[in-house]
Formats: sequence, C-alpha cells, structure tokens
Amino acid sequence: MRGFQKLANRLTMGMVLAALIIGAAMLMRVETSSTLLGYSSVAIVCFLAAAGGGLALVVSIVRSDRRVTARHKKRG
Repeated sequence: MRGFQKLANRLTMGMVLAALIIGAAMLMRVETSSTLLGYSSVAIVCFLAAAGGGLALVVSIVRSDRRVTARHKKRG
C-alpha cells in the first residue's frame, strides 16, 4: 500500500509541474508591461517554479530510493 501512495504522490506532483510548464508556455505569448528577459515576468516565475519543483522531485525520488535500497541490504 505504501508503494501505491508513493507512486500516486509522484504522479500528482509530475502533473502539477507539467501544468505549470504548460501554463508558463502559454503566458510567454501574452504581452505585459512587466517583463524579464523579454518575456512576461509571471511566465518566467511560473517556469522557474516548475523547474525548481522538478529538481526537488528528482532529488526526493533519488533519496527515497537510496533509503529503500539501503534498508533491503541491511535485512539481508
């Protein structure tokens, strides 16, 4: 059961991050008075949040999998 919960959490986080990236891509085309690097500042912030969240998700997955592997090695 714990494995299914982990899978569901990772899948949900991936979907939220994908939605942020798609939303940021759609906002890139909107012209606003507030810009960063030539793009809408809101779009840049959303994209950076998605990139940071994606990196955090990958780090979390790697750490979690290493802990599980270490536990299984100890059991023997």
